[in-house]
Amino acid sequence: MNDQGLSIFDEEPEDNDTPQATTGAPRAKSTPADPDGQRTQVIPTAGSTPKPPSNPRTPPARAPQPAPSRPVLPPAAAPAAASASGTDPFPVVRRNGYDRAVVDARVRQLSSEKAGLSATLSDTEQRVAALQEQLDAAQQELDEQKSPSYAGLGGRASTMLRLAEEEADEIREVAQRDAGDIRAQADRDAKAIRSDALREIEDMKVVQLRELDETRARLAADAEQERTLARAEAADILASARREADQVRLAAQQETSEMRTGATREVEQARAAADREVQEARRTLAVEKERLAREATDHHNTAVAETKRLVAEAEQRADAAELRAAEATKQASEHRTAAAAEAEGALQRARREAEQIVAAARQKAESIQTSSDDAAQREIAATRAELGRLVKRRDSITAQLASLRDVVAGFADDSADAGDAGGDGR
Repeated sequence: MNDQGLSIFDEEPEDNDTPQATTGAPRAKSTPADPDGQRTQVIPTAGSTPKPPSNPRTPPARAPQPAPSRPVLPPAAAPAAASASGTDPFPVVRRNGYDRAVVDARVRQLSSEKAGLSATLSDTEQRVAALQEQLDAAQQELDEQKSPSYAGLGGRASTMLRLAEEEADEIREVAQRDAGDIRAQADRDAKAIRSDALREIEDMKVVQLRELDETRARLAADAEQERTLARAEAADILASARREADQVRLAAQQETSEMRTGATREVEQARAAADREVQEARRTLAVEKERLAREATDHHNTAVAETKRLVAEAEQRADAAELRAAEATKQASEHRTAAAAEAEGALQRARREAEQIVAAARQKAESIQTSSDDAAQREIAATRAELGRLVKRRDSITAQLASLRDVVAGFADDSADAGDAGGDGR
């Protein structure tokens, strides 16, 4: 058997408004008060001798049970009541309706209150469950108290034990009744708390919905008013913009007409100036063409005359060179040594003169080529042909001089052979 005595648990009333779950070890409920005013509990346990009560037949009086505390709404519900009474908890701002920050804060506050009520209801249900567990434990202890057999004891002890057993039975019955009353009261309190909490939640929900509907209606009205004002302002702005656009369009048309007239006048002036410049350029071009034609003709005539003069001089020099070569050949038979030197000098001079003539003719031809027109080009071609002829003639003279050198060399060899033969004859 359990050594502990029978305990009937009760909750400790709390000071705060929101009931909390019971924590820690449960407190034992005392038995009904005795005549001296002291609460006693007589429970027979194993190994102890029960004492008879002062009035064993008088059932103990039931102690008054403290009523469980009921949740109290937090002060945050006051604005809802104020809103329901007709006062507006939200400040109204211009052009935007209610202040969005205040409305959001109020919605968050209502959501927090709803969460607090839900937590209160959950705590109450937990406390009811804890009381139910305590009652079940007490019932289990009562069931464990079975009546023992005292047949072997004496008469006085049997009487005392019987009285103690009867008192224990009475106490058990009282405890069972108290437990039933406590259970019923706890159920009633839990149902009342749950009903009150649900009713308050529904009331707050209705108030919140009504506030939200009123807020939505006010916001819709304000929005419609703002839309009306915005439409009016937009119409005014549009009319003003159209007037300004018409004024700008007229000013632009006038300015465009003036600019078009000025541009036409400037274009005509520019066209006339351009025509004058074109006529002047044409006259200048004609004069320049005439001057260039005269210069080209002069250059052509000068080039032709110079070419003819150079050709004549070249021919004269070539003839003179041929005469000198013939004379040198004639004198070579008489003066072999002097003739050879003279022939060599004549050959060098003739070559230099021919090269100078050719270089001068080429330079003149190139100068004529760069400064004359098509006629000059034809004359240059003729000059080049004449130059080619002169080059060929120079080559012919060079070949003749080479032959003359060979003849002079042959004369020198013959003279040397004759000298050698005369020496041998002596």
